Amino acid sequence: PHQPGGRVGTALVQHRRSRAAKRGDLREIRSQVFTDDFHIAIVTTAALPWMTGTAINPLLRAAYLSKAGRSVTLAVPWLHPREQALVFPGRLRFDDPQAQERHIRLWLAERGGVRADFRLRFYPARYDLDRGSILPLGDVTGCFEAGECDVCVLEEPEHLNWYHSGANWRHRFKLVIGVVHTNYLYYARMYAGAATAAVLKRLNEWMCGAYCDRVIKLSGTIQPLPRAVVCNVHGVRSEFLEIGRRAARSHFPPRRAGAYFLGKVLWAKGHRLLIDYLSLQQSLGQPPTHVDVYGGGEDLAEVEVEAAARELRLSFFPPTDHSGATLRRYKVFINPSQSEVLSTTTAEALAMGKFVVVQRHPSNDFFMQFRNTLPYDTPEEFLQQLQAALDSEPEPLSAEERRALSWEGATDRFLEAVSNCTLSDVLPTLGDHATRWVHATVQKGGPVGDRLRRASGAGPVWKQSWLAQEKWRAAPPTEIVEASILATPPGMAPVRASAAPPRR
Repeated sequence: PHQPGGRVGTALVQHRRSRAAKRGDLREIRSQVFTDDFHIAIVTTAALPWMTGTAINPLLRAAYLSKAGRSVTLAVPWLHPREQALVFPGRLRFDDPQAQERHIRLWLAERGGVRADFRLRFYPARYDLDRGSILPLGDVTGCFEAGECDVCVLEEPEHLNWYHSGANWRHRFKLVIGVVHTNYLYYARMYAGAATAAVLKRLNEWMCGAYCDRVIKLSGTIQPLPRAVVCNVHGVRSEFLEIGRRAARSHFPPRRAGAYFLGKVLWAKGHRLLIDYLSLQQSLGQPPTHVDVYGGGEDLAEVEVEAAARELRLSFFPPTDHSGATLRRYKVFINPSQSEVLSTTTAEALAMGKFVVVQRHPSNDFFMQFRNTLPYDTPEEFLQQLQAALDSEPEPLSAEERRALSWEGATDRFLEAVSNCTLSDVLPTLGDHATRWVHATVQKGGPVGDRLRRASGAGPVWKQSWLAQEKWRAAPPTEIVEASILATPPGMAPVRASAAPPRR
């Protein structure tokens, strides 16, 4: 049997070899970045037609990187049609990835305003009802060919790696960059309590440390993470900037409507704060301000009841397209939310040439550079800024402001972040190596790994040991997902864990 000292010595040797290999990878990729001769692989956790940020922003990132002359592959999740029905709007369903790819590329051309030549791949995934999110199934690193393994961008790296059972991303790619989209800790504290949030905080640190060479946080509201920088690498679609240009030239009718708030109606999204601010206005004896609220959500009925009980001048409307004619007539966008990492709707409103009234908060730091941003610190200052916006007209965007909001500007910032990676601060630490070893041991632990995933709440992806069989390693995502559906049907957990693979 191996002695403990021997195992420690072996681990240290492996760690030194890993650092040496990564040092060589980084030297090579720095040379490639200097000559613009490198491939970018992007992996995200959602895909159109699910209209969520992690479907839209990585798609636009891939398109604009490709437009800028980079070679790009985007990997998105493939869901079984039964689970597509839980996520996709209306009756949109796809029998195969090719049909979904056609839909994605059509949206990109018609609504994204960009045509780009990048590769689109699908990896097997399942929809987790409890989390309301998509979880990868199996080894996603296998989606990419050898010539595509220069720079990897993990959109939501913590989410992608919670149940990752494949190769180490940092070994498979020369440089791995994680882009963190979601403030998971905020929601954990609100809906699951402080203890769950504390566990999640540590887990996110471990996942980003083990699998990312560099982490990009969209704003400072995200928890501290290893080797992280704060940089907004997102932009707004060109149609919003075009609306702003036309509005500045008076191509649209005058904006007669006042203030509006657009977003999912949840207490956590700032609706509680909005009601409190307008109630304060009422208690101070000030003339009431009318605000239109657009959106749907789990808390809509409660928010409507609360607003009516306080006799506030709030009107509620269904969700609508932010670039549509209905919302163009407003000149003031308010967003009291403190749960956002970086609000897309705030950026869109600025691009359309509107005032935005937002709190001085780390999630809004990027917006402080714009002349039409009216920040506040206190409820009283919110009311002052709201009234100032209603009594005046916003400034047309300057060329610099338009560039900062655009996807071209976001692409520049992203490529600068890639080029700024240095040998000294992205090499794996001994802690990274230990975390990866423990995580891989658990995830690749056969039936024991299945049971541990099930106990930790892996939902529909808890049973994965069967994927280790040779016949599944090269199977297309449709077959893997079909087999997983048979093993763990949507919304149904098996009575007990089993090592038996589903039938192919």
